[in-house]
Amino acid sequence: MKLLLIMLLFVISCTETNQKLSSNNQIELFNTTSEITIKDFKSHIGFLASDELEGRASGTFGDEMAKDYIKKFFENASLPTKRTVEIQEHYVPAERKWNLKPEDMTVKTYNIIATLPGNDPILKDEYVVIGGHYDGGAATAAQLKKLSGDKIYNNADDNASGTATVLELFEKYASTNSNKRTLVFILFGGEELGLLGSKYYVENPTINLNKVQLMINLDMMGRLTEELLYVGGVTSGEGFKEQLQIHFDKTDMNIDAYSNTPHAEDRRYNRLFQRSDHYNFYKQDIPCIFFFTGIHDDYHRPSDEIDKLNFDGIQKIANLVDSIVIDFTSNSRLKFQEITE
Repeated sequence: MKLLLIMLLFVISCTETNQKLSSNNQIELFNTTSEITIKDFKSHIGFLASDELEGRASGTFGDEMAKDYIKKFFENASLPTKRTVEIQEHYVPAERKWNLKPEDMTVKTYNIIATLPGNDPILKDEYVVIGGHYDGGAATAAQLKKLSGDKIYNNADDNASGTATVLELFEKYASTNSNKRTLVFILFGGEELGLLGSKYYVENPTINLNKVQLMINLDMMGRLTEELLYVGGVTSGEGFKEQLQIHFDKTDMNIDAYSNTPHAEDRRYNRLFQRSDHYNFYKQDIPCIFFFTGIHDDYHRPSDEIDKLNFDGIQKIANLVDSIVIDFTSNSRLKFQEITE
């Protein structure tokens, strides 16, 4: 399916592997398909993780460009399917602070929300949320002084990979228009500053959170190695883990299905479930799952670049998420269950 994006503030010149900002402000064609393809992942991530966006940190030029790109894609992909696209502006500190005060909230960032109405007369009033954060972390002044060479944190895995997957899933479902429950796609700003985008959303929701069937979070899913995928929160609904296992059994990936902390011995994985945007939904008594391919040596470093991503792995994970979304947009309502492990 051909997709024409009219870029008002910037222009994308498309290649198979990336997209770059142009200085001539001309209208360009951006070709995507309604299928979940590696080519489309490379296009999305190639743009989002390009040097021109300088890491997409909240309140920066790159944040604005990423927001405009996501908004345009949500508005134009798989037309003419009905959809609603909304932008939530909210304010965050310029860098991460542990004891936030109102006066810290000085930098504007965004939540970009696209809603595809369900087609079932009853289930359309319930929701499945598919999200991830589009912002990236930036180097502090102290870190910049220590860096030599590349000083741009392009954050390809964290989290251009999850953002691209949200976009690809949106395009697929908009093309089929077959979802029984309403699908809500959200890309959050300010996650790197303390899960602030999702916190703002659950405090200012665009839907009735009491009617959310499931929240699926995609954060750092670009480094699948040894086919090991971490899926967190599998006990956040009654019978949830058993139902998910049906989908896990259909893939050749090795899945660590955990509740709060994966089975990894690395202490950096401790209480991993609490460290990304789904957790704010979980605190609203909403069943949640979190897809993640692991912490690596390039985590929060300038070396988190697109050439280190496993695109076959991203596609595999996206197909698994697709299977789960299709199931949980039509099956019986999940009952929230507190994670005790």
